[in-house]
Amino acid sequence: MRIYISSDIEGVAGVITPQQGQPGNGEYERARRLMTEEVNAAIEGALEGGATEILVNDAHGPMTNLLPELLHPAAELIQGKPKPLNMFCGLDAGHAAVFCLGYHARASEQGVLAHTTNGFAFRAVRLNGRPLGEAGIYGAYAGSLGVPVAMVSGDDRCVAELREHFPEAEFVQTKQALGNRAARSLPLPAAHLQLQRVGAVDAEGRDRPSSWTA
Repeated sequence: MRIYISSDIEGVAGVITPQQGQPGNGEYERARRLMTEEVNAAIEGALEGGATEILVNDAHGPMTNLLPELLHPAAELIQGKPKPLNMFCGLDAGHAAVFCLGYHARASEQGVLAHTTNGFAFRAVRLNGRPLGEAGIYGAYAGSLGVPVAMVSGDDRCVAELREHFPEAEFVQTKQALGNRAARSLPLPAAHLQLQRVGAVDAEGRDRPSSWTA
């Protein structure tokens, strides 16, 4: 079973400020470690659930955020930009499921660091008249390949938004948004445990969710 992981940073527990997503400062170095740890927890779960191949795509900003030396050795890693299909680079119809980790709410919403693709360029992005955030846009692409989004992690606003698009997916709420740059985060061990448990959901015999298109 092949699992595809797309990893953003704004939805990671403990990440609340723009500086944590921008290279060149100590807060960013802390945030990229937090990001890597959440991805590793989901990888552990996927392996428990029967995954035989795991591909991780670094999907935030410069797309060189994840720390390769700390990434779980069972996973392959895509980094850098520009690259084909950007946040879902490397996804193909042979993947069993997509995990969207560390994602955030769409532009003009009240989630932590909410935006769509470029916070300075877009107030809203619509597909077939529906406002979508990044997970919705790329999830529709995955749906066109017949690959379902099976797992999403992020703040409560992100989770509420994406339940509409992926009602059969599993969700991990890493924090509660208190504003665009404030949140009440889960303790890191609790967030990691939830990510591992949800990542292993296939081991429990749950049917694969259907793919989604806009």
